[in-house]
Formats: sequence, C-alpha cells, structure tokens
Amino acid sequence: MRLPKKGSRFIGQGLTGTEGSRALPRMTSYGTTIAAGVTPGKGGQEVEGVPVFNTIAEAVAVVGEVDGAVQFVPPLFTKGAVKEAVEAGLKFILISAEKVPTSDEAYMYALAKAHGASIIGPNSVGLLSTHNRIRLGLIGGSDPDRVFPAGEIAIVSKSGSMTAEIGLHLKNNGLGTSWAVGIGGDIVEGTDFADFLLELEDDPNTKASVIFGELGGTYEEKVGELVKAGKIKKPVVALIAGDFTMKLPNEVQFGHAGAIIEGERGLPVFKRKFLEESGVKVAKSIDEIAPLLKESMK
Repeated sequence: MRLPKKGSRFIGQGLTGTEGSRALPRMTSYGTTIAAGVTPGKGGQEVEGVPVFNTIAEAVAVVGEVDGAVQFVPPLFTKGAVKEAVEAGLKFILISAEKVPTSDEAYMYALAKAHGASIIGPNSVGLLSTHNRIRLGLIGGSDPDRVFPAGEIAIVSKSGSMTAEIGLHLKNNGLGTSWAVGIGGDIVEGTDFADFLLELEDDPNTKASVIFGELGGTYEEKVGELVKAGKIKKPVVALIAGDFTMKLPNEVQFGHAGAIIEGERGLPVFKRKFLEESGVKVAKSIDEIAPLLKESMK
C-alpha cells in the first residue's frame, strides 16, 4: 500500500453531505489539503471555500493533480465512487461508509489491486499522521492533538472508538502517536494490519505499533506470520477483544460483518496464542499496552 506524505492533496467525494461538510473544517484545520470536492449534480458549489465539481476529471482539470480521495459517500454509492477514483488514477482512497455490500467490497478490492491503488476501509473512522499533519475523516474528534499527541507509536485498529481509547492510554503513559488509523471491521478490508505495518517499517517516525483486533477473520494471524518470518521487525503489541463470545451458543449471531469464526480460527484465544508464539506481545487489557511497548523498545 501507499501512505500519504506531507503536503499530499486530496479530493473529498461526497463533501456536500452532512458528514463530509462536518469533517471538512476539522481536516483542514489540522493541516490537510482538500483541493476539491466531488458530488454529482452539485458542481459549481463551495463548501468552506473548497470548490465542488461533478466529477473527479473535472476537478483535476481545474485544481491540478491530487494524491488521493477521502469519501463521505452513502454505502450504496461507494462502489461507483471508488470506481471513478481508481479509473481517474488516484492511488489512495479512504472510505468512511458503513454497511457497504460485501460483493461491492470484493469488487473494489480487486479493482484497486489491479490499478495499484490502496483503499482504507470501508467503515473507517479515518487516518491521522501527527508528523505529516494529515487527517482524513473524523478521527480524533474536535481536538485530535488531545487524543493523539505526536510520538513514535502507530495505532492500527478495527474499532474506531478503540483507536481513540488507545491514543489516550498512550498519552497518559508518556507516549505519543505517529499514525492512527481505523481499518474497519468488515469481511473485506482494503488495507489490513499487515499492509499497514509493512509500510511503517520504512517510516522514520514510528518505532513500534499497537494493533486492536476482534473476533473473526484472520487478519491478526497474518501479522503473526510476517513477524515470525522477520518481515515485520518493529515491535508490535496486540490487544484482541471478544472473549464474551466464548459463552454464547454457537447459533447466536453477533457483531459486524467481519465477526465470522470458522472452527478455531477467528477465536480471540486462538489469535492471542498464535500472535504470542510468533513473537508479538499480547496485552490482556488496555492498561498493559504502554508497559509492553516500553519493554519492547528498550
């Protein structure tokens, strides 16, 4: 995958909607450059001084090349918005929409891969880079510096709320954040834990990472495999939620689209065991994360 760099310029797809117009001033005040908005049928309008166009092609023709897109598009229109962005040559797309159909997610993932593009989400709370002053989405709330002071720890989480909880935990223990990202918790994730951590191997501002995982899927196990193989060298601390599911009858459905368990794989206890055996430090609670990080960075 490709992470945005300092000075990157973005298009906001769906910027005229409620969530997009609410996120825009929070993104720009942090330092993010939103060069244009794109909403079909809304061309010629402005949002907070940012010009809006009907298509990405029209936007790029006026404002020049951009490095990626942040989407505030309804779930049933997300597939079309991603298709437009990828076919326009954009190499980075963050999707905030929830409840995107799984078949659409699979299509978007394959399309992005074929074009060498990176997708974060769907169902992403956003991405924040403290050192590059980039903020995409509503991550960090009204005061991201209070939640994510600059530091050397990357946070990669399936849960948007836990991204902030971990950021505050690090701050309260004298640590800061280099990157924070919500990758979403759906079955098909455009960017998984391993994709992000591999990219951070070359990031000079990151010394260690925290991943927050949940029951279901095998994305956490992929991290363990890469740590064991020596491809992820920087320390990783993992917190895996979902033990309550062990007490539920097998036929009970719960959680979101990504919370699917097949046999042992996907169970929190299996994930922890696999990660520990692979060399990843596993926290039993959020309070253990900072001590484990400090120990691993000695």
